[in-house]
Amino acid sequence: MEQPVKILLMGICGYGSNYIKEVSEREIPGIKIEGICEVVPNAADLYPIIHEQNIPIYKTPEEFYQEHTADLAVISTPIHLHYAQIVTCLTHGSNVLTEKPVCTSVEGARKLEQLAEKTGKFISVGYQLNYSRDVLALKKDILDGRFGKPVYMKALHAMRRGDKYYARNGWAGRIEVKGCAVNDSPFNNACAHQFQVMTFLLGDQMERAAELAEVQAEPYKGNRSVENFDIITVQAKTVSGVPLWYGTAHAIEDKKLGPTAEYRFERGTVYFGKDFGQGPVAEYIYIGDDGTRIDYGQIPKGERLQKFYDAIDAVRQGTHPVCTVQCAIPHLEAVEKIAKLPITVLPQDEVEDIREDDDTFHAVKGLHDRFITCFKTRCMLSQPDSNRG
Repeated sequence: MEQPVKILLMGICGYGSNYIKEVSEREIPGIKIEGICEVVPNAADLYPIIHEQNIPIYKTPEEFYQEHTADLAVISTPIHLHYAQIVTCLTHGSNVLTEKPVCTSVEGARKLEQLAEKTGKFISVGYQLNYSRDVLALKKDILDGRFGKPVYMKALHAMRRGDKYYARNGWAGRIEVKGCAVNDSPFNNACAHQFQVMTFLLGDQMERAAELAEVQAEPYKGNRSVENFDIITVQAKTVSGVPLWYGTAHAIEDKKLGPTAEYRFERGTVYFGKDFGQGPVAEYIYIGDDGTRIDYGQIPKGERLQKFYDAIDAVRQGTHPVCTVQCAIPHLEAVEKIAKLPITVLPQDEVEDIREDDDTFHAVKGLHDRFITCFKTRCMLSQPDSNRG
């Protein structure tokens, strides 16, 4: 009988709650939760499965590995802890599925790549769009040249976040924590996916993302209580010369703006969130210049936590999941370059405070319309009147 895949869950009280809930609510064959690392007191009382299966809880992975081994470590801890924890897990013989970003520097990410190769273990990064079966089908068609060469890609995704969001932990919106770079922002965290997936789709292999040759950006701060920026427009270019545009923000009145994307190719355009007359369609749809239409929404996306299931399967098969460390590096490189730019603090009279649901949101007036214009023209927020289509 095949031995179960032994899993260590690191962090179950933030995003990591998704993994413990998945294990609690669904019968996943052939796995065993060997242990949990969590510093929140009484974490064991949050989920009955912990007591039911007598799952031990430790404060650090070092304490866990003194008594156990794990085939797969799932890391959902704060950003600035990722690097050291991944090193610990790899050196103790575990494969790793880590939430994004993989770590806080490109240098660190390249060292992790080398360590994974040395230990013979994989590091899978949790940009969930990379695991979605419709996205993988779209990437295969791009690699096969079905649409011709890429001309440009652009995306817009913003969502308002208030004081409660930034007060939920000690690193939200921070540039550094205890001397370690965090660079938490909508671009690096909540709305990171739509930029990263553009680099992933343009990668020259299924398990690679396109490297960036240029990154320009305009970071702004609308919420003055936040250390880092909360509004940004980004213009980048891949090493093969494909222009990318992205806009995101938290200091906006919209509960959700987008995601909207447009990927132009020689023979047609891939849309996400486009309104074809009956409201925005939250699926990828290709419209060829010859009238061809491909609806990638017809492809089952896979599980809600497909990245988790793919990591488990990769352990069993001795392979590695599709979103490698390299797939995370171009986005991380953009984060690093943007971190060196000055942040423009917007005047207080341009910001409206909105009190709602026992929370306070700080929204820049007119930002919605400015973003829509910038998306159409692929320009920066300071230049909304340029026209590049």
